[in-house]
Amino acid sequence: MKQLTILFQNESGNKTESIDFNLYDTPVVNRFIELLNYTKPTSHIEGRVDVRRSNTQESTLSLASEMNDVIDKVNSLNEGCIIDSELKLDLTVEPHKQVKKLNKLHEIFQLYTEDYGVDANETQIQLERVNILVHLLEAGPVEMDQVFIVAKQVGPIAEELDLELSDDDHMLRKPHALWGELEMDYHTVGKDLGACFWTDDTELVESGELRQQTTLCPGVAINFMTGPENKPTDEIDEQKIKEFNKWCTNNNLNAHINHTDPVYRLGRLRLGHISKEYTMQEIQDLVLFFPNIKDILIKSDK
Repeated sequence: MKQLTILFQNESGNKTESIDFNLYDTPVVNRFIELLNYTKPTSHIEGRVDVRRSNTQESTLSLASEMNDVIDKVNSLNEGCIIDSELKLDLTVEPHKQVKKLNKLHEIFQLYTEDYGVDANETQIQLERVNILVHLLEAGPVEMDQVFIVAKQVGPIAEELDLELSDDDHMLRKPHALWGELEMDYHTVGKDLGACFWTDDTELVESGELRQQTTLCPGVAINFMTGPENKPTDEIDEQKIKEFNKWCTNNNLNAHINHTDPVYRLGRLRLGHISKEYTMQEIQDLVLFFPNIKDILIKSDK
């Protein structure tokens, strides 16, 4: 059995901890492993760890206030991006109800990044925070325990490899897992149809601004929400797909797309599952004490 290990490091850089995942034995997982191994010599690791604890002082109001501060910061930089002050969030209205503003802010991030590239300048870095805040706010008030981890190898695109996802690959995707599943990172600028479903966003579909993931990427994402009782099951997955199909039909989205095409399949590619049992507290403590992602490693017990 092959395993993927995410190696975490403390702030001082003198201690590490890890989380292991047992990888599924499928052709697309083997291609993903090949991509990781191929890109490692010419890439560097980037990671993101978001931690939420229930019953804390964090609230959607504080995040909305931060969004308005970031907008001011972007406008002060004068690097080819000015955000209309009318897009600042109304702090007297729940942020997730300000859908048009959130969509426009996300579009500004998306278009600027497509024009300038990732980490191009301070404005793009600030717009990355806009992107994260949009996703945090559009889900509504989230006062729950959660850890979300992204780890990816960033470097030259491995054009020598076959990175295109086939229809068969797309059909292997399953609804976004809420506990312990290792998924391939989205790594695409913009929102796909599945993200629109989770946030009840039909405007993006109607405007033709969907961005479906079409290639493999050397990155992973893991979600831990509330506790291990949220492990995905076949029954939960099937029910969520039914809800997705019903949402598409009820909102007449087939006037704009064919939601049954494989590329629009709900979810992410699941690569593996966590190798040992953790409590929510253990996961939170691990990433709080070791907040930096140092490496992604592949190993085999054969």
